[in-house]
Amino acid sequence: MTRKFQTLEGFVAHLQNRVLPSLPVAVHRGVQDGAELIRDTVKEQIGQYLEGPEDGLPTAPLTDSTIDDRIRKGFTPDDPGLRSGEMRDSYGARVGEEGLEVEASIGSDDLKAVYFELGTIRDGQFHQPPRPELSVAASRCEQKIARGAGRMIVGALEGRPLPNSRSHEEQAD
Repeated sequence: MTRKFQTLEGFVAHLQNRVLPSLPVAVHRGVQDGAELIRDTVKEQIGQYLEGPEDGLPTAPLTDSTIDDRIRKGFTPDDPGLRSGEMRDSYGARVGEEGLEVEASIGSDDLKAVYFELGTIRDGQFHQPPRPELSVAASRCEQKIARGAGRMIVGALEGRPLPNSRSHEEQAD
C-alpha cells in the first residue's frame, strides 16, 4: 500500500498520529504472539520424544523402572512428562507492558517442569536426563516469531491497523 502526502506537514502528522502511537502496540502484539506460540508448542511437545538438531536432542528414552512405575499408577507407559497433564497445563506466558522494548517469559511455576527441563543429578550422574522442551520450542518457533513480529511492525509503519487474529495463526509453515 503506497501513501502519498501533499506536504511535509501531512507526512509528519501521519507519523505522529498514526505510526508512532501504534508501534508500541505492534511490538507488544508481536512479542505476545511469539510467547504464546512457544508456550503452545511446549504443551504440544510434552509426552513425546524430541529429535532434531537442537541442543540436548534426541531426548533419552524412559527407563524401564519409570515405565513400570507409570503402568503401576495407571498411566500410559511411554509418554515422557505426561501423566495427569497437570505439569503440561502449568506452562504459561507473561508479557510486559506495551513499548518499543517488550519482555516475555515462558515457563512453569511447577518444580516438576523445572526438573523435567534441566534434569536431576544423583551421585554425580543424571538421575533424570534433561528434556529441553522450552529451548527446543523457542528454537523451532524463532523464524515464525520473527516473521510475525516483523509483519506487525511493518504494518504499523505503513499505518495499517493490527489484524484481529494472532500473527502465528496467520502464518502457515
